[in-house]
Amino acid sequence: MSTEKTMGYTIAYVLIVLGIIVSCLLIGFGVLLTIASTDPAQGDPGWLSIGVGLIVVGLIITALAVGVFVFLRMHRSKAEAQKTEIVQKIDLSGDVELAKITCQNCGGELNKDSITVREGAIFVDCPYCGASYQMVEEPKW
Repeated sequence: MSTEKTMGYTIAYVLIVLGIIVSCLLIGFGVLLTIASTDPAQGDPGWLSIGVGLIVVGLIITALAVGVFVFLRMHRSKAEAQKTEIVQKIDLSGDVELAKITCQNCGGELNKDSITVREGAIFVDCPYCGASYQMVEEPKW
């Protein structure tokens, strides 16, 4: 996954957490205002509508944050499930003969599992003597 996508996911998750915190505060203050509006001595009936409005806004923000979180998790799992396979086909001109490759340390015959490409270079790991070296191909002329 690229650095830009990882940064985007990180920012989205931070915004989701902030949204949940803000929604919890709104719901908490809404509940307090709703309860305070019922006090016969100092309560104001106008606080009831403000309290209910804060609760509704808090629930909407919570629903949006949870929806975005679920969407991002599904999108990320789909992106991780798709693996990219690169196939390189080479069309060789002329006659090509296969040659047996032997270890330059012990002379043991190497198979395809002994040869790997790392950092753009060909490396050989001999299963017989344990030698590991970079293969250098000399020009044929």
